[in-house]
Amino acid sequence: MYDFSLHELKIIKAEFEKFSGENPNHEELLKTEKFFRRILKNNNAIKLLIDRETFQIVDSNELAQNFYGFNEEELQQKQIFEINALTKDEVIEEYERATEENRDYFESRQKDANDNIKKVIVRSTPISLSGKNYFYLVIHELENEAEEPPQEEKPEVKEPAIYPLPSSVEKAEFDNDLDIIEKNARDLVILSNKLAESEEKLKEINASKDRFFSIISHDLKNSFFSIMSLSKKLADPESNESDEQKAHRAQLLHENSKKLYSFLENLLTWARVQRGETIYEPDNKNLREITSEITDIFKLKADEKKISLENNVDENIEVFADENMVKTILRNLVSNAINFTKSNGSVKILSKLKDDEVVVTVKDDGAGISEENQKKLFRIDKKYIGRNTEGEKGTGLGLILCKEFIEKHGKEIWVESEPGKGSRFNFTLPIAKPSSD
Repeated sequence: MYDFSLHELKIIKAEFEKFSGENPNHEELLKTEKFFRRILKNNNAIKLLIDRETFQIVDSNELAQNFYGFNEEELQQKQIFEINALTKDEVIEEYERATEENRDYFESRQKDANDNIKKVIVRSTPISLSGKNYFYLVIHELENEAEEPPQEEKPEVKEPAIYPLPSSVEKAEFDNDLDIIEKNARDLVILSNKLAESEEKLKEINASKDRFFSIISHDLKNSFFSIMSLSKKLADPESNESDEQKAHRAQLLHENSKKLYSFLENLLTWARVQRGETIYEPDNKNLREITSEITDIFKLKADEKKISLENNVDENIEVFADENMVKTILRNLVSNAINFTKSNGSVKILSKLKDDEVVVTVKDDGAGISEENQKKLFRIDKKYIGRNTEGEKGTGLGLILCKEFIEKHGKEIWVESEPGKGSRFNFTLPIAKPSSD
């Protein structure tokens, strides 16, 4: 009778279930691998761990060492072929046959240190531990059957490589126990892969955010330096500037303060999104009403630069969107368009229905964006290095926020631009849902 411990198997299963989510805990995975190693050393069956690429024996339990007549170090110097009475080609052929027939077991003949041939049943399952791939073998010795004297009238029949298990009862118990091991081994492979993928993503995200906050801190520092420099000059009692010069400096101070406030507002909004504190509340809204509010906000700024600001959105388009998020998106896009468009230029907000969504476009005839800089837009780890009409560099934070909010709607944002020919920032929104009335 096969001597598997169902209690052990249930413990293994429980260990796996502790962290079966999308992001397995690294410490728990190491704990499970350590536990699996302990199970490997259990002497309720002959157990070997084989390198899947080299077929080298890398680990074994005491029962295996006694069975083959080699100590642990001696076994680890051998390939699986060296303890198998079958040739290397026959072993590989049998593995391939088992795979084709969807079997994870086969009967074989193996030899010990004294060249004694022993009939065994080998059951194998692939497993991944610490990023390396192995075959986990569980082996049972079969009792040698009494040989019948050969009968002359019968031709010699070559034994097939595969034999049925000794009895239906033993086979059922053997299959049941090993199926549990196999399932948990496969779970470990999946969890190992998930952990590796999760760790790689985490490294990428952390690196991106480190670069992002480096950019942000630099922009904040420059903004405050500009404001402090302007305010210091205004506060200087010995300044001999004229009232007109002071008024101009005060205006610059005011403009810089507004830009810094807008920047901090975007930064705080982005931080709330990252913490999951921004509530996404979509509803059926008239798109023209939203864009009209945005053009009203920026009319004075556009007039000051002698820029034509047009709202060409269809009055009948209804979208299913979060109104506050859409306003934030449009505020950033329209503000950028005005900043990067020279006097006597134009900025337009356009719309176009396409299948079950609407494409919204903020179009300008400004400086345009090079292909190299287009690749840096909407990315947390890169900074758009273009300069506006006043020679100032943008932070890119507003566009990152736009992307976050568009993705909340399950849609996308992209740019079409060419240096000297202006830009078109496009994003999509879902069309309104039918009324339930």
